[in-house]
Amino acid sequence: MTMHRLLARACTRAAFSTPNRSFAAKASPPFPTTPVCPAPSCPCAPTPDLPEDLPIDHRAPLNGLISNYAQHVLVCTGKDDWPSRIEEDNSGDNLAADLRELVGPKGKFNDPFHNISVLNSSFPSSPPPKRRPELQTSSVYILPHFKYVPFLPRVSFDSAEALVKGYLQPDTLHPMHDGLSPIHRDRLLRQPAYQSLLWGVRDVKEVVVLICGHGGRDRRCGIYGPVLRAEFEKRLPERGVEVSKGPVEVEGEEGAAAAVEGAASGREYAARVGLISHIGGHKFAGNVIVYMPPTLRTEDGLAHPLAGHGIWYGRVEPKHVEGIVGETILKGRVIKELFRGGIKQDGQILRLWPFAALLIFAAVVALADDAILSAQSPPKPLNQDTFVPFTIISREQVSPTAFLLTLGPAPPRSPGVDVIKRAWEHGLWSVEVKQPELQVARDYTPLPSSPSLVGEAGPVEGNGRLRLYIRRMEKGEVSGYLARLKVGDTVELRGPRLAFDVRRRVGKKVIFFAGGTGIAPALQAARALLDHPAVEMEVVWANRRREDCVGCDGGEKKGPVVAMMEELRTRYGERFRYSCTLDEEGSTSVRAGAGAAPVNLGIVKLVVSDDKDTPAGADGQRCQCKDGEGNPVKGGKNLLMFSGPDGFMAHYVGAKVWAGGKELQGPVKGAVGDLKRKYPSFGEDWLVLKM
Repeated sequence: MTMHRLLARACTRAAFSTPNRSFAAKASPPFPTTPVCPAPSCPCAPTPDLPEDLPIDHRAPLNGLISNYAQHVLVCTGKDDWPSRIEEDNSGDNLAADLRELVGPKGKFNDPFHNISVLNSSFPSSPPPKRRPELQTSSVYILPHFKYVPFLPRVSFDSAEALVKGYLQPDTLHPMHDGLSPIHRDRLLRQPAYQSLLWGVRDVKEVVVLICGHGGRDRRCGIYGPVLRAEFEKRLPERGVEVSKGPVEVEGEEGAAAAVEGAASGREYAARVGLISHIGGHKFAGNVIVYMPPTLRTEDGLAHPLAGHGIWYGRVEPKHVEGIVGETILKGRVIKELFRGGIKQDGQILRLWPFAALLIFAAVVALADDAILSAQSPPKPLNQDTFVPFTIISREQVSPTAFLLTLGPAPPRSPGVDVIKRAWEHGLWSVEVKQPELQVARDYTPLPSSPSLVGEAGPVEGNGRLRLYIRRMEKGEVSGYLARLKVGDTVELRGPRLAFDVRRRVGKKVIFFAGGTGIAPALQAARALLDHPAVEMEVVWANRRREDCVGCDGGEKKGPVVAMMEELRTRYGERFRYSCTLDEEGSTSVRAGAGAAPVNLGIVKLVVSDDKDTPAGADGQRCQCKDGEGNPVKGGKNLLMFSGPDGFMAHYVGAKVWAGGKELQGPVKGAVGDLKRKYPSFGEDWLVLKM
């Protein structure tokens, strides 16, 4: 491991002790502390079991491992889980997306020296004002500013901009902004006049306990989050702290600017406990942030040492909850063994000791850990439980944003070859690719073998090799990581994840709409189905730019994907057709490949996928799809299949849904749903599948 990677790891580990190592610091912490969390006085919930390949990191110290931020903005969604990128929830129509568009890295109000972190929370929004019951609004918490904004109308950007200008921007700018013009400085400064546009804003006087429960991002937090929430909701009342649930009811007439007090049911303390989206450090689950309001007093009635602070804890288990309530919330002491960091109301980040001085020490610890790990047993073959290493054999750039990676098992003759062979025999399948720095994973669908893609890497089927078609997305965590790798680097994979058994479900016709890299499942489907002489298949491939589908206009030069489709057309004749669509500069055009004709769905009724359909990526052996009258579909239907980015799927067929940390088919919506509603008497011919 190179020194720059060691230092990067040191920054993420950001800590100073392991079970067998310690680093003595002479500086006193700026707040009261207690070394360890007291043992619980009564039985608590057991620590949840986690998948073998997603352990909790108990070796790396925690101190200092928090993001640099000035404010947390918690969007009240009333939901316990969200897609990996929260701005893609509800097909992109959500307040988190609006706020990130304003204060994110490319937002017009972005200030790199005043980072505003936008998160989703499980807290429900306040109901709309009684005088405007028809108004659709969202609510937010601003922490550690300790404000609650109950009504943000979802009809325009105006309320979101008022929130940013009135509450989120700083009162003073960082000295690095001294060279800006007065106009630019004014754009980055808070303007209190905007506060009058948002009514009913209240001071937060309850303790707010936040637990990362983002199962759509990482299963560890998805498993730990609900368990810890239940434990806090149990332990807080035992110590006299009322747990407020349900939406915050804001009374008063529109235009009233007075703060509304929180109800505490006669008790001295009140708290709200909720799940939040990704805050970083999944490997340290459970991750908990405790925000204590400026008005908080200790259980003895004294000034609370942590009033107005937010305290971050990691590796929290149910057995720690009683200790956090007693030591931190009631007494104002930080538990050192769980402490990740903290923030004061003025935005100052808190740590136990000076952080930068330990980078070299942490790098040495990382180097020792790598030496220990390298001496362990050889890697397992590809399997569905643990991530195993594959080596990049070749890399081919096919467009400015897309590239092909050919991966081989390590060692080359790993028994995983048989696993991959059986996956190809199944038909549709994918593998999870791990981003080790952020501990997240994404599914990618391997491309089938093709003479046009053999090249120096050799054929992929039969020797355990995989070829992945990847497009680097602007904020893609895994795609950006893969784009940085080169030949010889290692990629960790898990799988295979077997998808729908299309051979058992197909009738005669297949129409596959593929957006961007969603073409990979389409090519897998062609490989699985076209050897059946009765099957006809048509692929419609949608791309944003012409260079993404070179050769689809009939030109002599053909990109690798178009070359594969040409080979299929040559082999299967009229039974395989393809066409391409382009969306350049906002215009849409159709370019048909040789021998292709425009897609015509005809007068058909679309079989809808029930909300309880098989989870995407499951074994695919069960079919719970129903026709328009609710009758089960047993297979043998024509298939209308869709695969592509979230926006593409939402537009054409409706997004998949998240439930219990899993991605499900969801109902048919979008353009296909509109077609279904327009022609309710269609014959029951087609089964809609979202890949």
